[in-house]
Amino acid sequence: MLPAMFRYVGPESLNRSQWDALITADPNGLIYALSWYLDIVSPGWAALVKHDAQGRYVAGLPLPVHSKFGFRFLRQPVFTQQLGLFSQEAPTPADWQQIGALLQREFRFITRYAFNTANTGLLSADAPVLADFGATTRHTYYIDLRPDYPQLAAGYHASRRRQLRQAQPHGLRVEAVAGPEALETMIRLFAENTAANIAGLLGEAYEYPLLRALYAAAHQHGMAELWQARTPAGEVVAAVLLWKFNGQLIYLFNSSSRLGKEQRAISVIVDALLQRYAGQPLRFDFESPQVPSLDRFYASFGSTETPFLSVSLNRLPWPVRQLKAARTALVRALAWRG
Repeated sequence: MLPAMFRYVGPESLNRSQWDALITADPNGLIYALSWYLDIVSPGWAALVKHDAQGRYVAGLPLPVHSKFGFRFLRQPVFTQQLGLFSQEAPTPADWQQIGALLQREFRFITRYAFNTANTGLLSADAPVLADFGATTRHTYYIDLRPDYPQLAAGYHASRRRQLRQAQPHGLRVEAVAGPEALETMIRLFAENTAANIAGLLGEAYEYPLLRALYAAAHQHGMAELWQARTPAGEVVAAVLLWKFNGQLIYLFNSSSRLGKEQRAISVIVDALLQRYAGQPLRFDFESPQVPSLDRFYASFGSTETPFLSVSLNRLPWPVRQLKAARTALVRALAWRG
């Protein structure tokens, strides 16, 4: 019998129940790869799928497909740090060869596609299977929450312990909340205090409605947690949104007022979360955006920097490349003038 092969499966042919079963059964399965999540961040997504002899999905690679200039292309969705291969068994070099060949066959352009931290075979120096792609090693920060809280706290950097001590006199209260109103408070804090510092952010034109849709769906599935820090007077000064799925807590989004920043409210929330979940078989993922100052913040909680591979590809025809380059230059020029 010939070995099972990966094949491209379009959205109209995907078996969604089998797909979600595969993601859930994989110990490294991520909420980003569940069908309902992909429906929100990348409608019309497809996949590379491998079946067993009974036709069941045993491995899959979600594909956030988009179309422009008459070409299909891949683009890593917002609020989706990692995708990549999910599998019942460890992938073989032949699996990676098939995946690389299929990606090149199906797509001429990949702006960015991020594999997940469990796809460690791609990070090896002797793994040339994606040699035809542009490759960048990115990272996130993980904390293993199985130790008890005193052991976790012992791993905090001295600067983080000092800032937590400085926050104590402010008497901030951390509490779990839920519902659209709590989410709107978090979005408002972000829009008023952080959004202006992020280049390219569209806010109500894109990211905020997407975040609302994701929260509503994740809350319905029992996979969302919202935490707030309040002053003794009851003012919300910071908020954090987590995804909870498959033994993982993902630190998806946070916001803080000016007062919250002065009082180290985000540090207080993170510390409270580590106290809440210490001793449980969970992994806390800071979902690093690759910003040095944030990396230092995440590392200060004793987290471990963990790499993953991001790839790109550009085999567009020359006229289309020129058109895209001109459009990109125009957008950058307008942004600079604005």
